[in-house]
Amino acid sequence: MSAESTFVSRCSLVVYPVDAWTGRPIAGSDVTVRLEGFPYKPLRMPDGGFAFMDVQASACSLSVSAPLRPTSRRAVDLAALPRQAPVVVVPLLPGSRLPAPPGATGLGLQLVDAGGKPLSDVRIFAWVEEESCSRGRLADDLPAGSDKLRFAAEGGRLLPGDRFILAERGGKATERCRVGPDTGQPGTLSLEAPVARDWRRGALLLPAAEALTDSDGAAALALRGAYPTRFRVLAELALGKKRTRAEWTATGGTVSRQDSIAWPAG
Repeated sequence: MSAESTFVSRCSLVVYPVDAWTGRPIAGSDVTVRLEGFPYKPLRMPDGGFAFMDVQASACSLSVSAPLRPTSRRAVDLAALPRQAPVVVVPLLPGSRLPAPPGATGLGLQLVDAGGKPLSDVRIFAWVEEESCSRGRLADDLPAGSDKLRFAAEGGRLLPGDRFILAERGGKATERCRVGPDTGQPGTLSLEAPVARDWRRGALLLPAAEALTDSDGAAALALRGAYPTRFRVLAELALGKKRTRAEWTATGGTVSRQDSIAWPAG
């Protein structure tokens, strides 16, 4: 038997670029997925995935880009991914010029300085404060250091790669989280990073979104799922080492355009 016939390539990583609004794979020949600093070329899969074979590294920096969307760059710990399903889902944020899907919920923003000049590269992390928008509640106490949780589902779904926050009822404490690989178990989520503090049973899982302003100071916050007619959105804005917070009102089923926001916002 020849060496060629006995050689089996091992799949080291499968990347799924998905739309932040819909959670569906982004198709098209102009979607690019790279492992920065490595020569590996991915194989395109029929279901929209990009498979990297026999990657000789335990960690890498992943870059994913598509037209009218900011490029996503993130570190990936290959050694921590399940061997049978080394999958990473990358929600690509909408650029300010990307048309929103029909019935989408979100916010259209523009950030400017005190003189009205557009501010680019402002990072925005926003979350829905309304308890009625919760995606679920912790089914058990969650000790600090845990990277998996059980929850009782409520409205909407959380998919791999989604941002959310854990919040005590009343909002006195919050922690940012991101859903990790699919566990295959209903009511159980893996986390990309362990929680930093203890959480009591009943804590809320509230939907969150992120965005980055472009050269015009514009950004779009995509809030996937169903929402009420009016609800509050809190946000933290970061530019270099500067931080500020803001509060907006959003409308379910509509991308609400906000007036230009002068830094600091709120």
